[in-house]
Amino acid sequence: GGFTGAATATAGLIQEADGGTLFLDEIDALPSLAQVKLLRFLQEREYRSLGSTKIRHVDLRVIAATNASIIQAVADGKFRQDLYYRLNVIPVTLPRLCERLEDIPLLAQHFLKKYAGEFKKDVTAFSDGALHTLMQYSWPGNVRELEHIIERAVVLSQDTIVDEHDLRLSEAVA
Repeated sequence: GGFTGAATATAGLIQEADGGTLFLDEIDALPSLAQVKLLRFLQEREYRSLGSTKIRHVDLRVIAATNASIIQAVADGKFRQDLYYRLNVIPVTLPRLCERLEDIPLLAQHFLKKYAGEFKKDVTAFSDGALHTLMQYSWPGNVRELEHIIERAVVLSQDTIVDEHDLRLSEAVA
């Protein structure tokens, strides 16, 4: 009942994450007022549900992610420095896909299997040319771009083996 039209109370993301992990993606895009509220939540480990007067405490771990330079966002005044320090307990930097070439065949095969099953297509492998093409590409969109290219290849493939022409990398931004 915390907002107009709400017929029943539902658990929010923080309540659902109690005892587990709360994942905050694209943390750099959080508006400044929300940054203040998140900082208070992280400091106190308590929150008040929308429309409620009761304070609740939670036990959870928070993982925040961004693909932007959060340090630059702090320097530009777009992200609170105190919130950055609160979140930056154990920093993990994941290298770009082009820096992890050995991951490309494994990820590509995973996505091939996923989308072949989803679209009920009998696509089972990549040609040597397709794998070579995947390994040579710069992957500016990282793993998400790889996933979408493999999804498109599965959808458009007329054979059981994806070849380099099915990948249509020329349509991607290089």
